[in-house]
Amino acid sequence: MTTEPTRASARVRMRLLALLAMIFVVAAACTGDAVNSDNAGGDDSSSSSDDSGSSDSSGSDDDASSSSDDDEGDETESVDLTAQGETFEFQVQTGVPASSVYHAEIVEWGERLERMSGGRLVAEVVPSGAVVGALEILDAVDTEIVPVGMAWSNYWTGKNPTAALFSNPPVGSTGLDQSSSLAWMYDGGGLELYERLYTEEIGVNVKPLPVCPMGPDPFGWFSEPITSVADVQGLPFRSPPGLPGLTFQELGVDAIAMPGGDIVPSAQSGIIDGAEWISPADDRALGLSDVWDNYYLQGLHQSTDIGELLFNIDWWDSLPADLREMIMIATQATIVDCQNVSITVNADAVAEYQAEGINIFNTPPEFYDAFINAWETVAADLAAEDPFFAEVRESQQAYAERVMPFRLTITELYQEIGETYFPEKVGQNP
Repeated sequence: MTTEPTRASARVRMRLLALLAMIFVVAAACTGDAVNSDNAGGDDSSSSSDDSGSSDSSGSDDDASSSSDDDEGDETESVDLTAQGETFEFQVQTGVPASSVYHAEIVEWGERLERMSGGRLVAEVVPSGAVVGALEILDAVDTEIVPVGMAWSNYWTGKNPTAALFSNPPVGSTGLDQSSSLAWMYDGGGLELYERLYTEEIGVNVKPLPVCPMGPDPFGWFSEPITSVADVQGLPFRSPPGLPGLTFQELGVDAIAMPGGDIVPSAQSGIIDGAEWISPADDRALGLSDVWDNYYLQGLHQSTDIGELLFNIDWWDSLPADLREMIMIATQATIVDCQNVSITVNADAVAEYQAEGINIFNTPPEFYDAFINAWETVAADLAAEDPFFAEVRESQQAYAERVMPFRLTITELYQEIGETYFPEKVGQNP
């Protein structure tokens, strides 16, 4: 009769706060009294346990109360953790089809949250179009049609052109690469500017967090091989909205924005003669290789490509502090997951393309100077028109000047090592 209560008390002292909360709720419901932490593992029969491990049980509630009062070395105040046990079920809509690698990453993000929270956070992740269109996600989160959404901030450049600077600005805005762009957000003041974008500049009740880095995006798919800038001037080409599209237009491309699901039908009907989407793996899932067979890898238009999670601020504020912290940690873990999976699945997709006879090329060198010059023209015009755009880009420029000389110097090491191991492959058309 004394063994089980003793083991239960030991387990209680070792379990995490989340498990304690659930036990306390059950105990409170059964007894109608505040739950004492010394007896949280007990059942209807009372028990006591001292520090030496000896125990005595008479089976009466009075004895249980007496033994609890005698344990002066343990906690003596009643603990009410009922609120900590509340479950939050919520919907998340992504801006990509269910077939996307990155939709799967957000599904895993939700599953990770449920595991971390002991079932207190339960996410239903649905793909683009399940509730609203991809370009309606921000407004849906603002009005809490869905409390959480996943998209890219460049989707909202129609509301404010600065939005794309946080996701996938051409040539990294100021020469930042993907990792240094994330470092700018966390260490260079970017997250504070990111929140200001939504709450002050756009004026929505939304909190952003970066998630799912997936760049650099390939230049894209074309009906015919391209060797010069002149080959794409006037070409009807599916481009991302916002700053990439504006830069393509400055370069002379007929840039057309459309959701991913519209790309293949538009190609088949002759509306576009080329397109970019996200990555070799996602392009494959979308069926772009069924339409075109000329693929160019280096995309200056989105040399960085960082997705975002958007949270309705009222919903976010309704969460206990520990659940908000779990979301922050799970989101950072998903950043790592996305970086890893992007390397693996995209290399595999390129190998599959090659096996199928798809023509895979490096982007012609002529495009680098031409595209960068086009971007600088677009960026200068926007900075002159919008003080917030200028502020964000100046912040990125200052951070780039601070870190990129060192970063480029050390990353040259990996390029040199790679060229030593793969002398006939690195830098050549794959």
